[in-house]
Parts: sequence; C-alpha cells; structure tokens
Amino acid sequence: MKKLFISLLLVLFGVSAIASQNSNASMLWLNSPPSDTSEYFYAVGYGETISDAKSDALATISAKISVSVASSFSSSVSASRQNGDEDVLSESKNEVVSQSKNIEYTDVKVQESFDDGKRWAVLIEVDRVILTKSYERRLSGVDAKIKAEWDVFTQSTSLEKLKLSSTINKYLKETDTYFALLHALSSQYDDSKYTARYLNYTKEMRKAKSELTFKIKSDAASGQLASLVRSELSKENATFSDKNYNVLIDITTKAREQKYASANKEFANLTFALRDTTVSLMDRSGKVISTTVYKTKESSPSGFNDAIAKTAKYEAKIKQNGIMAFITGN
Repeated sequence: MKKLFISLLLVLFGVSAIASQNSNASMLWLNSPPSDTSEYFYAVGYGETISDAKSDALATISAKISVSVASSFSSSVSASRQNGDEDVLSESKNEVVSQSKNIEYTDVKVQESFDDGKRWAVLIEVDRVILTKSYERRLSGVDAKIKAEWDVFTQSTSLEKLKLSSTINKYLKETDTYFALLHALSSQYDDSKYTARYLNYTKEMRKAKSELTFKIKSDAASGQLASLVRSELSKENATFSDKNYNVLIDITTKAREQKYASANKEFANLTFALRDTTVSLMDRSGKVISTTVYKTKESSPSGFNDAIAKTAKYEAKIKQNGIMAFITGN
C-alpha cells in the first residue's frame, strides 16, 4: 500500500508539473509577443477593460509603423514633390509622421487575453494586407478628386489656375500620409503610377504661379495684414508690380470695438477688435476670382487701433494652410 501511495503521489506531481508548464507556456505572449511578419503585426496591450487593452496594443503598432514612415519618407512621392527644399521637406516629414500614428484599423483580431482581476492584457493581430488595401482605396479616392481638378486646371486662365492650385495642393498633401503608410505597411508597395504624374502637376502649378505678377491693395485697417501677405508671397518667389500686374489682392477690414467687464483688471483693461476681413482676388480687368471673409478677434491693452493691426490669427491660418490657400480661400 505504501508503494502504491507513493506511486500515486508521483503521478499526481507529474501531472501538476506538466499542467504548470503548459500554463506558463500559454502565457509566454505576455512578455514575448510574436514578431511581426510580412502578413501581420502583433502587439500586447494593457487596460482596465479589454477595449482599453486593445487600444493600447494598437497604439504600440502605430508607433512601430511611424518609425518605418520616418525612415522611408525621403524616397517617397511626397518628398520628390518638395524639389529639394529642406525646410519644407522637414516640416512635411514631421507632419506625416505625426499623422501616421492615427491609423484607422479595419481588421483587428484578439489572439489571447488575460484578466488578473486588476487589468486586462491582450495580444492582437492586425492583417497587413487588409490594412494596405484599405489605404489604397483611400488614396484612389483622393487621386480621383485630383484628376478631376486637373482636367479643369488645364483649361483655365493663369489666375484661375492659382485658385485651383490651392485645391490640388490640398489634395496632394492629403496623399502624403497615404503614400508613407503604404510603404510602411508593405515593402512591395509600388507608387510609380503616381510619381511622374504628381511631379508633373507640381511642375505645371509652379509654372502657372511664375506667370503671375501681384499687386496688393489694402485699407488703413488692413495695412499690417497686407505686409504679412506680401512677405509670405515673397517667400514663394512671387513677383510684384503696382503697374504691370495681372493679379490684384484687395484686402479690407471692418472692425467693431468691444470691452468686457471682469474682476480681473488686466482683462478688463483690454480692448477687443472684432474683425471681418475680406480678401478679394481679381484680374487686371477687375473680374473677381474669389472672395474670402475671415472673422477674427484680437485684443490689446494699447487700444482699438492696436488690436485691429495684430496679425497673429492671420499668421496661424497661413501656417496651417499656406499663403495660396489664404488668399484664395481654399
């Protein structure tokens, strides 16, 4: 009986050891998730809920992809369009890398999950092929819009091309992130069907812009803004003439004074200018191509006129969309 009892203990111990080993093996993914392959991304995430853990894992994958985006950007279609302008290239790269972290995932599978009573842990798998096809469809959609605008561009006058260029460049900028992501998602991705065409678009838009000579006209309340517009256009090598121009930029500002009661003496001392600024773009004959109204509010402790003259809000809009978009309203 004693030998039998000992034998049973040994068997039970062996079963327990095997079960423990199997359990440990099944939890290896917590510290050692599978390596990424050409077909799938993998990541482990943690959170108070399984949804939070899944989001955390996806953020890890997005971070990995953004590293690939940064390394491949210099050889992308987007970089080629910058024509060697290092400042613009650097700014574009930073923006693309930042946007590449906001990936919209379309096929996410939870491979493993674990709840220790305090938080969830999950192992997720993302299909790279499905994600690549999703962004290829997005790129094709934007490209269709670019082609439609380009058909109109080729039939337009020089000044009308300026307005259309702003729209086309906005769409081209949208494709920047798509190209970068597609290269990061698939090492086999080929953008050659876009490269030559997009470079030609950029070349022709620059040529159209070089044929324009600007004159800037402004009222007394818009003097500082007019100087800002001239400075920004000069950065893009624009030509100016008060006599031999073919584009007139007419800037006018209407503003009303506003003060606000407040226990804060500094705030109560401020004078606000509530401005409606109109930027009109017209040809030599006076034909209006576009009219854009910017509603802004500025303040100053020095009075109403000083508040009207401030350009910070205009500068922010120009920085966000570019000077051409600012003057055309696109």
